[in-house]
Amino acid sequence: MSIIRRTLTFVAALALYALVMPISAFAATPTTIEVSNSSEFDNAVATINTATSGEYIIELTDDIQTGGASFSSSQPVSIVGNGHTIALGKGHIYVNTSAQLSLGAADGSDTLKISGGNEQSNDEPGLLQIQGTCNMHPGVTIADRKGNNYFGGGVTVEGGTFHMYGGTIDNCGITGGSMCYGGGVGVAYGGSFTMDGGEIKNCFATSPFKWADAGMNPLWVASAGGGVFVSGGSSFVMTGGTISNNKANEMGGGVAVVASPNEIEGGRWGKLQSSAQILGGTISGNEANDGAGVLSSTYFFNPYGLCAATPNVGAAEKPGLFLKNTTITNNKANQDEGYGAGVLAMKMKSPAAAEIRDCTIKKNNAAVGGGVASYGNFTSLTIDGCTITGNEATNYGGGFAAESNSGEGAGTTITNTKLCNNIADKAASDAYLDGSRAKLSAAKCMNELYLGKPDDVTNKKIDGWYLDNEDSRYATQAKEQRNEYANYASIGSDGKVYLVAAAKPSLVKITFANEDGTTIYSEDWYEIGTKADQITVPTPTKPSDDKYDYVFDSWHTTIEDVTGDAVYKAQFKKIFKNFSAKYAFNSTSSDKQLPSEVLAVLPKDTNNYVYNDAVNAITPSQTTVDVANGTWIFMGYDRDSAIADMTTADSEGNVTFTGSWKFVEKSDTPSAPDNSNQGGANGSDKPQVNSNDKSGTALGADSPSPNTADGTSVGFCCTFLIAAIVALGSAVYANSRIRRRRNY
Repeated sequence: MSIIRRTLTFVAALALYALVMPISAFAATPTTIEVSNSSEFDNAVATINTATSGEYIIELTDDIQTGGASFSSSQPVSIVGNGHTIALGKGHIYVNTSAQLSLGAADGSDTLKISGGNEQSNDEPGLLQIQGTCNMHPGVTIADRKGNNYFGGGVTVEGGTFHMYGGTIDNCGITGGSMCYGGGVGVAYGGSFTMDGGEIKNCFATSPFKWADAGMNPLWVASAGGGVFVSGGSSFVMTGGTISNNKANEMGGGVAVVASPNEIEGGRWGKLQSSAQILGGTISGNEANDGAGVLSSTYFFNPYGLCAATPNVGAAEKPGLFLKNTTITNNKANQDEGYGAGVLAMKMKSPAAAEIRDCTIKKNNAAVGGGVASYGNFTSLTIDGCTITGNEATNYGGGFAAESNSGEGAGTTITNTKLCNNIADKAASDAYLDGSRAKLSAAKCMNELYLGKPDDVTNKKIDGWYLDNEDSRYATQAKEQRNEYANYASIGSDGKVYLVAAAKPSLVKITFANEDGTTIYSEDWYEIGTKADQITVPTPTKPSDDKYDYVFDSWHTTIEDVTGDAVYKAQFKKIFKNFSAKYAFNSTSSDKQLPSEVLAVLPKDTNNYVYNDAVNAITPSQTTVDVANGTWIFMGYDRDSAIADMTTADSEGNVTFTGSWKFVEKSDTPSAPDNSNQGGANGSDKPQVNSNDKSGTALGADSPSPNTADGTSVGFCCTFLIAAIVALGSAVYANSRIRRRRNY
């Protein structure tokens, strides 16, 4: 019985343990299969393809060379390289519709290389062919693949999903055939490609084949998307990373979004069902005949049916081209005939429109539209919040060009954008329109300086749009010939318009500066002859420090009528934050110093005063002070009151009142002055009267004695008589004592 009890107790405990254990404790650990050669790799793939559960890791322990592999199981699989290479030659890794393949480690700690060894393959997909799901992590390199006639030299996405978190796709491409699309990555049949980081570089889609030369549709394009190619209802989303130094012979050196025949209406325009959402990163150093950086087009299109039955436009939820927070720089189109070195939108009919927002487009070079170009009827293009500077066109439109953009919904709107300081060799340094509609923002809103020629406006603030005609360039025109273009906010579709954002030669700069010359207040540009009272003058301020407040006083020179550039420097008065009252006494007698008894009655003022306060002098507690040999009499202050400011205070902020005292000896005491109106320090030079003195003199009972007629003092005569009587008495007394002694 005890055995049964113990058994039941154990079973119960085991059940309880199972109940309280977390589910994760029972999760299966991925199965790791180490491979060191082709045979082991093939066996690992076969094992995984038959699996119905679990996760798998294929871990390389050596470089391997294989003819390819096909993953078909729905179980998640990772290939970890440990610094090793899978050399495929002409083969490829196929990710079937239901398969899930990850390359490298999600945290970027692994390095893996998949290489084609630059071996040519004909009519074959890239090193990766994706119909399922494939993730590429940092540390992974896909490189050195050359194909002849297909799309996707490095990676071919056929309706599947490819997510590039990082890593590098390098030196991959397709060349020589009539179908050369997507040297780095090609996406078609409703596929999806997301690029969050990494690099696609040195890839190519180059074909010498021209459909027009073969008598076919001249709008068919044989090579497009040196870096990335998107077509057939597919999507590309880029949030980071770099697409650089890629090449396409015809369209889209960096990125190409191109329609397929399924999306063409009547052979005239397209209803693009693919999308490119480029939301960050850099597109630089790419080359193509047109659209060297980024191309979106339904005008030129591929002749192959690559379209998915159900289009997948991805994160945009609408087809077309959308660029935001992206840098597009140093891309180069054909210098004789190429359009849109930075970005080119061709026949983009709404809703498959093109939008460029908050991007930097600089140092790109084309024949027409060095920075951005729009071409073809129905093209709708919006540019907002961008910087388009330093681009060059060998013909027209260094910054922007639009041609033949007529029809319903066609036109370009450029707002909040710095479209300036671009170069065109023939005309229209910044903007060129031929049969196109456009709306431009006011040039002065750019708040930029003009950096071009002529010299009399160089480094002046851009204030307007000016005509920059082929036969009359702004840079070479005389001052009186430079015409401002007033219709920039609504440019019609007829004729040609050549524009440059520049400055008037008559405008000069007025600068209001701090004491040290730094511009801290404002600056504006005025026409010569502007009256002084029409100049907008700022109110300068200067922060206080520990000791002083600062109050604007004046400009260093008088503001005058505008005759040229001028600088006005602000001058400030410094004001003590706090003022104090201080008292001092001095003696009017040069031979007598004030005794301590007088200094003891110095007033003390503990009040704090601020600027412009009235400070009143305090009368000493005593206005007469008796000493052993005379009396000190207060004669008043140097001032009764003062206003606290920098002229009345010393270097420490003290407003000082100095009182004068006169000494009168007892033997020569003068009558006290009448102080009945003094009431303290009233500025009178009369000494104050002691109110307790009833004698009518300044010193009371100490009055002088009268003199005799000859001037001798009566007191002196009386004193002399008394002295004589005393002497006579003393002599009589002495004589009588002598007589007494003799009698004895």
